[in-house]
Amino acid sequence: MTVLFTSLFRSIQAPVAASLLVGALVASCATSTESPQSQGRGASVAADVNIERVVLQAYRAIGDRHLYEPNFRTLSAETYRGLAGADPALSLTTSDTRFTVMRDGREVMSRPTPGDTSDGRAWGGMLAELLAGSIDSSTTLQESDRQALIRKAMAATTKQLDRNSRYADPEEARDNRFQRDGGGGIGITVERTEDKKIMIRALQDGSPAGKAGLEVGDQILAIDGKPMVDSPLSDIVLNLRGTVGTPVLLTVLRPSQGREITVGMKRGRIVPTTVVYERRGDLALIALSGFNTATTDNLRTAIDKARAEIGPGLAGLILDMRGNRGGLLDQAQAVAELFIGDGTIFSTQGRHPDSRRTYRSGTARKVAELPVVVLMNGGSASAAEIVAAALQDRGRAVVVGTTSYGKGTVQTVVRLANEGELILTWSRLQAPSGYTWNELGVLPSICTAKAGNASQIGTTVDASQGSLMRWHALRNPTPEEVTDLRKICPPGDNSPERDIEIASQILRDRSLYAHAVQMGTYQAAARP
Repeated sequence: MTVLFTSLFRSIQAPVAASLLVGALVASCATSTESPQSQGRGASVAADVNIERVVLQAYRAIGDRHLYEPNFRTLSAETYRGLAGADPALSLTTSDTRFTVMRDGREVMSRPTPGDTSDGRAWGGMLAELLAGSIDSSTTLQESDRQALIRKAMAATTKQLDRNSRYADPEEARDNRFQRDGGGGIGITVERTEDKKIMIRALQDGSPAGKAGLEVGDQILAIDGKPMVDSPLSDIVLNLRGTVGTPVLLTVLRPSQGREITVGMKRGRIVPTTVVYERRGDLALIALSGFNTATTDNLRTAIDKARAEIGPGLAGLILDMRGNRGGLLDQAQAVAELFIGDGTIFSTQGRHPDSRRTYRSGTARKVAELPVVVLMNGGSASAAEIVAAALQDRGRAVVVGTTSYGKGTVQTVVRLANEGELILTWSRLQAPSGYTWNELGVLPSICTAKAGNASQIGTTVDASQGSLMRWHALRNPTPEEVTDLRKICPPGDNSPERDIEIASQILRDRSLYAHAVQMGTYQAAARP
């Protein structure tokens, strides 16, 4: 069983200016056992997939792993209606003991319902029979795209579970696996401009594209001789991906030279860059955009680079996780371990025995005691919230910005027979002090939504103590309490420069930093 801490996908994803990272689409983050070389095979495998098998597999997983015990009576009815909705002549009649499929008022088939509404295997088996019979009786369903039918059935299913459980169809699932694990690609970010051109927006350091001489601003015209001018971005990404070591030929128009250039290269293993370092005088500003398999190593490298570049005068680190939608659970733990010594980082609680666990830190991987400010906003979620809550609770950083998104749950990924993925919520997260931020979010020590300018920081720190104590004291807040508390520091979507200015002032004023850390640390968090 593979466990992950997912990003939020569509729920908080900011509008995309038509840009995609070739070799690693910005999508979900998860753990997969699939090798990077095999990731292009999904479409052919899933072409003739058995719908009933996918549904049965999903129901078994939901029954075993979902955070809450499901009611499969309700779930089965909604799943059926989601799939059969493509044919208005079909309907489902339910009673306490039977589910009956009708077509134009006539019975197609009827099955007795299992007695235990939490038995996913039994309900999945019954539903699979009803779906098979419905497809056999419906020309409309027989002529429908199988993947589209599965998507409708799974969307109806996950809608009944929770806001973070969802289904990813095979194409999106392949993108998800690329994002979290990397794979064969050339390491460029492409975007579609307003005048419909496909341009290279960024190059990953050391990538095949960079080594081959491609440049930011090049317009992609063709891949392996195939014209790409009118193609969607997804087709361009698909054509540039492939097995590591295989060749690809790219034809681009270089506006600066006014000529076409054809460049050949071999695909390399590409893992998306999630860590970007920038020197700000005596401070290190490190933007952390996600959590994939390379994040912790790249963050450690960035900190080492800052130490070497700035030297003994390094005053502190600003860890910018604004807009960071999350990623891998183990990477969230590893990033927190860079800053936290022995003791609890976070814990998880769920229905499945394997979902109940406490994650602790050792001192072996810890970096030097640099003062740290973490920047957060309403787009910060998932793994970013784990790190922020842990560092704040353990008195290791000052959190600055606005209240985060509030995704305090862990997901497990179930790879389905059609090469799609069921992303299933299976446990709830707790900070070291014991509070859970699901729906609530992480409250910053310094709310920049309330601090008009840097001169008000001290007042803001003092005012935040009572709010943080209320925040951390709640264990199962009601929706009304969540709404009320989130008004204290309304979540924002922007990433203003002022946040960095405030963080810089805090780090350069050691007494203010110490005061802010103390005010932001809940007393119980000091317990290992």
